[in-house]
Amino acid sequence: MSTAISSAAQSNRDFRSQLKRVYGFYTGGFLTFIVALAILEQFGLPRRIIGYVFLLATVLLYAGIGIISRTNEATEYYVAGRRVPAMFNGMAVGADWMSAASFIGMAGTLYLAGFGGLAFVMGWTGGYVLVALLLAPFLRKFGQFTIPDFLGARYGGHGPRFIGVLIAILCSFTYVVAQIYGVGIITTRLTGVQFEIGVFLGLAGILVCSFLGGMKAVTWTQVAQYIILIIAYMIPVVWLSVVQTGVPIPQLIYGQQLQQVTQLEEKLIADPKENEVRQIFADRAALATERLKDVPRALSEGRAQLEQQLSAARAQGAPEAIAQAEAALAAWPTDEAAAREAWAKERGLAARGAPLLRHAEPFPGKDEHARDVSRRNFLALVLCLMVGTAALPHILMRYYTTPSVREARNSVAWSLFFILLLYLTAPALAVLVKYVIYSDVTGTAFASLPGWVQSWQAVDPGLLSIVDANGDGIVQRAEISIGGDI
Repeated sequence: MSTAISSAAQSNRDFRSQLKRVYGFYTGGFLTFIVALAILEQFGLPRRIIGYVFLLATVLLYAGIGIISRTNEATEYYVAGRRVPAMFNGMAVGADWMSAASFIGMAGTLYLAGFGGLAFVMGWTGGYVLVALLLAPFLRKFGQFTIPDFLGARYGGHGPRFIGVLIAILCSFTYVVAQIYGVGIITTRLTGVQFEIGVFLGLAGILVCSFLGGMKAVTWTQVAQYIILIIAYMIPVVWLSVVQTGVPIPQLIYGQQLQQVTQLEEKLIADPKENEVRQIFADRAALATERLKDVPRALSEGRAQLEQQLSAARAQGAPEAIAQAEAALAAWPTDEAAAREAWAKERGLAARGAPLLRHAEPFPGKDEHARDVSRRNFLALVLCLMVGTAALPHILMRYYTTPSVREARNSVAWSLFFILLLYLTAPALAVLVKYVIYSDVTGTAFASLPGWVQSWQAVDPGLLSIVDANGDGIVQRAEISIGGDI
């Protein structure tokens, strides 16, 4: 008996050593690949070609891992043979978690919400504490394949299992929709293909990676994905940190830039041009709100007014005024449905007309009551995110793959470590990017905007839009609309 246990322990150690060697070589090869692409870019290789090469190489890599990991055994297919070491399972969970919400949206949320966005960092990471203490060890102890299996074994009968299946489908559907959108954004931005094509390319890659090998293929693919994701996330942040501060550790130095951002915010709050633009947006939102109260009347009165302006311009014989009046009349909604849609969109400009939100201000509000409400909402959001994270089926399933209950608990700790590498970097990225927007884009002439502005607008105008609201040809901060998924 002791000989068998010793042999199994030695086998596990050999397996871990082999994994470390394989993924060590893989990491080195990936870094070499990145350096090679950077050199080729310096020699004039177009960025679009670089995007295609990067996308094709990573998809082929993941597909290769999926094909190599193909299996016909149920235990291997559903729970990766229950022999994934804690550290590697933590990396797989990290890749699972670094989805569109975290990889794309976390820094964007922190950029837009400032201090309030930290609720997502605290809530999502806090959820893993609940998983470690209350769920992961006990799920592994039951030794099932899925959460519905666990519910059926724990409570008996098919009823709990069926309820678990329904809940898993609902959670997964909502979650997967966001991930598919993120796949489309990344593929489109990287290669320039249409958004719809990017979605199908991403889904095809996912299918190849998971279909043949199940959880076994997914696990080793996700370990490889985590390495690529964290390197891809860290490189631009480190580069921004070096450019702005000269220090390649953004997590430790971004407080310095936060002070600069705070100073720039105070200047923007006192800037007359900035306040003029915000008032323009506020007035447009108020007008749209008023029109929506009686759409038929506003539609007919507005058209009549524009027709009068056109007639007056023609009577004066002013070509420029005629052209402007004709353009305004052509842009006027043709029916009530179009009017409601257009004016509802205009009403949304109220947010751009609101005072600038200070990035470092905790629990903002116009008075003490509003600040207290903001504080309670912050804490409630943290709690909801903690509970929601602890209940995600695709995360909980990962802890079935470890060799033991102890390894399941340890893998949660590793999961937190690998996720925190991103979550400690996202606030730094938000501040560094905000400094770029405030110092390099705001105050720039529209004719001199950097090239990346046009690149993002080509992907989706909803992600980045800059309009000259006051017609002065200079970009004001309120004229910049940035989506959280940029």
